[in-house]
Amino acid sequence: MAHLITLGFSQRCACRVAGLSRSTYNRTKKLENQPDNARQTGKYADLRVWMHRFADTHRRWGYRRGWRKATQAGYAVGRDAFRRLWRQEGLRVYPRKATKRTLPVDPVPRTEPARRPNDVWALDFQFDSDYHGKAIKICNGIDEYTREHFAFRVDRSITATQVIEMLDIAVLERGVPRVMRMDNGPEFIARALRDWVDEQQAVAAFIPPGQPWHNGFVESFHNRLRDELLEDNLFEDTHQARYAITWWSHRYNHQHPHSALEYHSPSDYARMWEEQNTPVAA
Repeated sequence: MAHLITLGFSQRCACRVAGLSRSTYNRTKKLENQPDNARQTGKYADLRVWMHRFADTHRRWGYRRGWRKATQAGYAVGRDAFRRLWRQEGLRVYPRKATKRTLPVDPVPRTEPARRPNDVWALDFQFDSDYHGKAIKICNGIDEYTREHFAFRVDRSITATQVIEMLDIAVLERGVPRVMRMDNGPEFIARALRDWVDEQQAVAAFIPPGQPWHNGFVESFHNRLRDELLEDNLFEDTHQARYAITWWSHRYNHQHPHSALEYHSPSDYARMWEEQNTPVAA
């Protein structure tokens, strides 16, 4: 733009050649000429400082979740104004992966959707490696209705017996689910685990082989866990990985504003459901 104007073109003509609207050009020019002290002493000076502190501790959270947390912190600001300030401060979450593939026109519907909390549990494994290149195996359990991360196990290898031990603790804390959704991994199709599911009088819903989207809730959780924790940290051993995942799981359950839950955290959503569906004593 500046080069075209120095050649003698008018601003209107230069914007037309560059494919840029005049309002955008003038607004960008105004922001570039804005002194730094104007941002430090303006109406949203405190909010700008809060944004940077929030972005430092929540590197993979965008402006939508940032706005929700800002309003909870007491800042009276609309979402559009927050997005404008967020972009002015140069805060952005850069994508790490390519765009997802488009689903078929008539995808196979998922079976047995969750009807209430603790109705359907989704289980799956996730893999990582430590500083020495040794494998780390993670077994995660998700409540499909509330999105709560209710159980996990971290080790070099995990057998069906260890999965049963993890589920025994979860059943003691939460009760028995109606359905347990799993893939066809050797740990899940093992006789010991199938006998345990029958003993609990639950239904083992195995997804079709090679179709992980049928277990979409736990797959989405795995993407978030890897994006926010595993990609940013290199663990010394399984003990350090277990400690880090414990910390991250607590933050996810109690602080993460989930868009599918009207931007409530999973634990808050479960508590609200319990309050709304508990009959009042006469």
